[in-house]
Amino acid sequence: MNKILALLKKLWQAVLNFQYLETGKRIMLNIGNFLHTLLFKILLPKRYRSLTKKEIYTIIFKSDTPAGKRFDIWLLVLIFLNLILMLVDSSPSITGHVSTILKTVEWIFTVVFTFEYYLRIYCLKKPAKYIFSFYGIIDFLSIFPAYLSILFPATQTLTVLRILRTLRVFRIFKQEKFIREGQHLLSVLRNSAYRILIFMLFTFLAAVILGAVMYMFENGKNPQFAHIPNGIYWAVVTITTVGYGDVTPVTHAGRFISIVVMLLGYSIIAVPSGIVAGETIREGKKRDEEKQRLLEQSSGDDDDEADVLSTFETEEIEIKRCPHCGHEEDNPDAKYCNRCGTRLISTERHGFFHQFFS
Repeated sequence: MNKILALLKKLWQAVLNFQYLETGKRIMLNIGNFLHTLLFKILLPKRYRSLTKKEIYTIIFKSDTPAGKRFDIWLLVLIFLNLILMLVDSSPSITGHVSTILKTVEWIFTVVFTFEYYLRIYCLKKPAKYIFSFYGIIDFLSIFPAYLSILFPATQTLTVLRILRTLRVFRIFKQEKFIREGQHLLSVLRNSAYRILIFMLFTFLAAVILGAVMYMFENGKNPQFAHIPNGIYWAVVTITTVGYGDVTPVTHAGRFISIVVMLLGYSIIAVPSGIVAGETIREGKKRDEEKQRLLEQSSGDDDDEADVLSTFETEEIEIKRCPHCGHEEDNPDAKYCNRCGTRLISTERHGFFHQFFS
């Protein structure tokens, strides 16, 4: 017995002493070396094998260059084609050789997106900033489910997350009107988030209480209310006015509670809409007040006033831009890029939403 305990102790100590981080780094390094060799030695045409990191970065990240814009447009085309193949392949009528061909093409798309993700990491000085950024996470989630499906086939469906990558369409085609309106919408949702969360919490608590009360009246008389979770399910369905009808009360007290809950549901639905509408109005007033303040601070000259108004409507702000990775920093005190660590230079671009899609 003592020998077994000693052996278990040694095994546990070995587990504790195992260098997980270093092992993970070595594994990722080997994967990167494999992808690099496969891409630059075999798959890429010879004229592209000598591209520098700076040139790759310009093509992949700089949509305001001809090469970068072409790259992003073709990337969007591949994403849409891949999604169409997924939708077709999910049909039960697709079987045999056709299904095999479609799955093979889907894997070809996955390999292409994998190499594209690797190149995005490869051309950056500090790739961790991209990997853990919004678009970095989206890019990873667009390819990871395909490889996870080797072990869990059902996760293949999650590759539909690739459609989120089409958000870059605003950045590619520079739709400033949509960007500005999107900025206002984000601001409204951000300001409303806490109130909506509190409202949802109280709604959930009300559903739990109403479900328990319904269980008290219906238990023993209605097999559909065999336990409180069934009552909570009924309360949620009734409050939201969905009304599946699969769980219904049979007692008079239960039906009276149903009437109260259904009327309550219509009242509750209007609350989130009112919160968002109120924030939208408040945001518009805030914007008008800021515009008026800028106009009042101007010298009174017509040209200066027009410049101030134009500047406000296009929401141009002084920000700093990284000359290496192109990241734009709103913080005026920032001196170094928080993505790759390169010293920042001053520039002038559109506001937060434009940076969000950069």
